Amino acid sequence: MKQHQNQVITQNAYVVRDIEEAVDRWRQFLNIGPVFVMPHIPLDSVTYRGTPAELDLTAAVAFAGHVQLEWIVQHNDAPSAYRDVVPAGEEGFHHICFYPDDYDAEVARYEALGCPIATSGAVSQANGRRFCYIDTRPQLNCMVELVDAPEGAGVVWEALREATDTWDGKTDPIREVALGSP
Repeated sequence: MKQHQNQVITQNAYVVRDIEEAVDRWRQFLNIGPVFVMPHIPLDSVTYRGTPAELDLTAAVAFAGHVQLEWIVQHNDAPSAYRDVVPAGEEGFHHICFYPDDYDAEVARYEALGCPIATSGAVSQANGRRFCYIDTRPQLNCMVELVDAPEGAGVVWEALREATDTWDGKTDPIREVALGSP
């Protein structure tokens, strides 16, 4: 039986104070890499609880086996799903991520379960790929991120995953990339 994408947790994400420090710490303890840093990700159509919002963030990702780890720094003081979970100046676990087979149906399913959308938007560098954070803290003690990519996370992150699989453990351990490019 084929497992649907909306049943596969692809990512565990953490809000951190400083990307470089967090990445260095995680690399030291888990020996993972390379780490791909995406500074000041251009976002479109961002909303916070239904109201237009500004969001300035930098993210870094790395793979630990089949799970992608993500570290996020929010640079501005705007309300967001990140600030709902982790106050400014603190660090902590934020969300798990899914790439559902049908994004709109999965958003509607969560809303029918009484879970509101905390933040939504689109990633400019990834052809306007939509994302949202569903506030599932009362049920799951974290947010759930949904990404509109029915082809699945494996396809979206294929180039970075391949770089991880062929990494020698030393060369270029931290690499800056644009989201949506290898």
